[in-house]
Amino acid sequence: MSDTQIRILELLSVDIYLSAAKMAKQLGIAGRNVEANIKKLKEKGILIRHGSPKNGYWEIKYDKKSWD
Repeated sequence: MSDTQIRILELLSVDIYLSAAKMAKQLGIAGRNVEANIKKLKEKGILIRHGSPKNGYWEIKYDKKSWD
């Protein structure tokens, strides 16, 4: 898992309602970069999105110890 993916998971562990745009701003990277990493995390089964893009929330399927 990349450093960016770990940082995204750390942000979401604090606030499951964060949007990709807000994560990008907090991480200081492009929104597209965040979206690409979220896609990879979803493909690995680590992240699941519940609800709509605007009103939904994220579920992290693995605890922090298994992120490495």
